Amino acid sequence: MQNTGFSARRLAALWLGALALPLPALAMPNLQGTEWRMVAPAPAGQPPTVAFQPGKITGFAGCNRFVRTVDAQGKPQVATTRMACQAPLMEMEQHFVAFLSSPFRVLPDGRAQNLVLKSERAEYRFVRLTPNADPAAQPAKLQYLYVAPERQACHNGEAARDCLQVRERAEQSWRPLQGEIAGFHPKPGVSYYIKLKPEAQADAGARWTLERIVYSEEVSKLR
Repeated sequence: MQNTGFSARRLAALWLGALALPLPALAMPNLQGTEWRMVAPAPAGQPPTVAFQPGKITGFAGCNRFVRTVDAQGKPQVATTRMACQAPLMEMEQHFVAFLSSPFRVLPDGRAQNLVLKSERAEYRFVRLTPNADPAAQPAKLQYLYVAPERQACHNGEAARDCLQVRERAEQSWRPLQGEIAGFHPKPGVSYYIKLKPEAQADAGARWTLERIVYSEEVSKLR
């Protein structure tokens, strides 16, 4: 008769050993340079992202940007920016940053279109982002937007005007929004994170309509 207790302990040891790998994904060349958006658990606001780069994982945690590295002893280290957000976003971010600060496994699917980050206590699922995706190219489909504190000159056909500067993810560059957002009256020197109404619920004649301001912050200049 086989010693099933020993086998169970051995399997548990192998599992824990796999979790102890500090950055297992960095040994997978097919993940280098890829970026992923969280789909589960369902994000409370702007979906968190992860991007795999040589020696580190970077991304957006739900409110702040983060960088995950490993020190000389193999211990994960996570540094974040320090912007304050509403309670649901902060709670989601705290759980995700705590997850990133511990060992976890990286499980891509065979087509490299879906990704699972998994530890003993938590699991996060991601879908791959299209390289060089432009969030302002099809703004009618957007749900959440960052809005810069200052407008910038842009051109709409032959006419020059001052356009809102927006981005869908915190790590992206600002891009001009051709048009206005109904119900949104931003103040100069204030950055915003806003939620837009679904296209079907937009105000008559408007391409985008504000549903709510998630948070705002006074800043001195465009970042």
